[in-house]
Amino acid sequence: MITRLGLVLLGAYVAVMGAVVHRHRVELLGVAWPWGLALALLATAAVAVAAGRVGRIGETWFALGWAVVILAQSLAPGGSYLVADDWLGWAYSLLGMGSLGLIIVRNSRLQR
Repeated sequence: MITRLGLVLLGAYVAVMGAVVHRHRVELLGVAWPWGLALALLATAAVAVAAGRVGRIGETWFALGWAVVILAQSLAPGGSYLVADDWLGWAYSLLGMGSLGLIIVRNSRLQR
């Protein structure tokens, strides 16, 4: 029970930190590269894979915490201050949830 709660809280923490970082960009050769988005998505996937090694369905508990934070921000009455309604916000939300879904499906097939 404590492990599951810890994984949910870890997922929530990674989602908040990713929401803060995903908007950072660097200008190189006239192109704005979204390094924060790449870092947030890589960190989310890496921690989800590690969470899967903690418990039988650890990545699922991690994804639950991550998804609750992202959905709560988008459904907030005043909108989200961290995940804006633009391509960066949508990319972070959808690619993050998609990668978590793929990790969960991959790990469930490996455990058969």
